[in-house]
This record gives sequence, structure tokens and C-alpha cells, in this order.
Amino acid sequence: MFWFYNKWMKFVIEATKPITEPAFVTENKVVLETKAYRLRQFSEGGDKNPVLILPPQAGHHSSICDFSPGNSLVRTFLNHGMTSVYAIDWKSATYDRANETLEDLMMYTDQCVSHIGRKANLVGLCQGGWQAAMYTALFKQKVNSLVLAGSPIDAHADDGKIKDACEVLPYNFFKSLVTMGGGIYRGEFQLLAFKLMNPYERFFLDYYNLYRNVDDAGFLERHHRFRNWYECVRHLPGRWYLRVVDQLFAKNNLVKGKMKLFNKKVDLKNIDCPVLMIAGSKDDITTPGQVFNTEKYVSTPPDQMSRYLADSGHIGLFMGSNSLKAVWPKVIERMRTYLCEEEENLLEAI
Repeated sequence: MFWFYNKWMKFVIEATKPITEPAFVTENKVVLETKAYRLRQFSEGGDKNPVLILPPQAGHHSSICDFSPGNSLVRTFLNHGMTSVYAIDWKSATYDRANETLEDLMMYTDQCVSHIGRKANLVGLCQGGWQAAMYTALFKQKVNSLVLAGSPIDAHADDGKIKDACEVLPYNFFKSLVTMGGGIYRGEFQLLAFKLMNPYERFFLDYYNLYRNVDDAGFLERHHRFRNWYECVRHLPGRWYLRVVDQLFAKNNLVKGKMKLFNKKVDLKNIDCPVLMIAGSKDDITTPGQVFNTEKYVSTPPDQMSRYLADSGHIGLFMGSNSLKAVWPKVIERMRTYLCEEEENLLEAI
């Protein structure tokens, strides 16, 4: 009986530990900072082909791209020859940022690319993918290549859970969430939405597994690292959040060519750089078709389009050890091949 009581108390203590702010694990320095973001540099630069990672703004911390020493997309790039790596660390929206627009988001991206000082290889993770695609369509002269990982470009392809939610829930539902948040879309709402997509796992199985492994120090370290990232929420500006819900997800206007930014059409046909698309075979947030259908709407030559299907779910696509070892090195190798071919073509033209 004492054994059970002792284990139960350990479980209660571990399950109720306060959430702490997650951190990037690879050494870096902040080279640019505004009220909306920090631009982090993970190397001393010097590479003429810099990588800029755009983490998703989906209610969680940007450190998903540098989650742990063994689960780091940043380190995967560094270890495979891309020696100039940057990532945007998005700050949680405050009330004074409630009316920020998608144009503001594009300008934040442009500030980062301009600060880097060279054409960038954009790596869009999840929601960072449509951001990267829009930016490339608008500023293609500043982009070397475009990587879309778990990114909902064709939001109406297949039957993902976000697509289903946008079909069932009216626009006024999402608008009411922003109203309740005082003009911002609170991260707590997004966190609850994610949990309700898999209620059995989030409200029972996670706690059951914690109880079973409460004496395993390694398990506890992994559990708390993930929980700190997952539940340390980030708020979004309500204005551009609602526009994304309506224009991108509900109406699928990005691929229809009906989105406008800076009073001009966001035309995916403007994208003619190498495009590398990565999807998860078990991803029920952004389905493979939502990523791979990108090739139907851009002008990139077929021999510069690449598809990769990882044996993973959504989050595992960005930080799962299997994806980082089996898929991302191939993506990076192909990216480097494209860049070398471009350099050779430029030299021949001189």
C-alpha cells in the first residue's frame, strides 16, 4: 500500500509541475530584435547560402526547430554543410499588436532576410510554410530556394482536421475567440483545440504514461521538455489570424490566386526557385496533399521540385529523430545540389 501511495504522490508532483519557458538548445545570438520577433543566428555566417527557418505561429514556442540536442533541425542543417543558419523566434502577441496585418508579417520576414544580407533559403515549418510561400511570391528576387514542411498550401486537399474544423465552425466562432481575447487570439484557445483533436491521448494516455514511468528519470526529462514547449503558449494578432482562417483555410484563396497583400495579388506562379516539399504520412493536421499540391500552382521546373514523405506525424516532422535522420539530410543534400547547379549556370552565363 505504501508503494502505491509513494508512486501516486510522485505522479501528482510531476503532473503538476509549473510550466517553464522553453529555450533554444544550440548556441546562438540575437542579431535583430523587434516587438514581434528575435532573429537568432546559430553560426558565424560566411556561407553565401544562408538558411532562414520560419517556425509556425500556431500557439507554441518557436524552439520547435531546436527542441533538444538530439532533436534539432537547426543542428541537422549545421551538421550537413549549411553553415549559416538563422531562425525567427516569434514573440507572443501583446494587445498593442492586435491589429497587425499579414502585410506586417511579410515585412517582418523581409526585415530578417534583409538583415542576413543575402538571398535566403527559406524553410517554412507548418504555418511558417504559407508565410514563406507568400513571401517568395512577393519577393522572389530575395529567395534562393523554398522548403515547405507540413505546410498547408492547398488547404482544401485531403481531409485534415483543421480543414474539417473550418468547414464545420462558422467564421463568427473564430471571431468570438478573438473578441474574448481582447483582440488577440490567445494561445490557450489553440492549445485546447489541439488537445480536443486527440482527447483520449491528451487527457488520459499522457497521464497514464507519466504514471507508469514516474520512476524513469530519462522519461521524466523528455516529458517535461515536451510539456514545457507544448503548453507554454503564444498569442497571435487577432487581425491577421482571422484573415488566415477566412482567406487561407475556409476559402483556400492562396491557391486560387485571390489573396492580395500590399494591394497586389499574391501569385504563387511567381515562384520559380527550387521547391522542396516534406509531408508526414501520419500527419492529421496538414495532410500530404495539402503540401504536395504546391507543385500545381508554382512555376518551378519539374526537375527542381522534390517530394519527401516522412514516416511521422505533424510535430515529428520537425523534431522527430526519425525524420531528422532519414529525411532532412536528403532534403539538405538536394538543396545543396540545386544551389551548386545555379552557381554553375551563373558562371557559364558570365
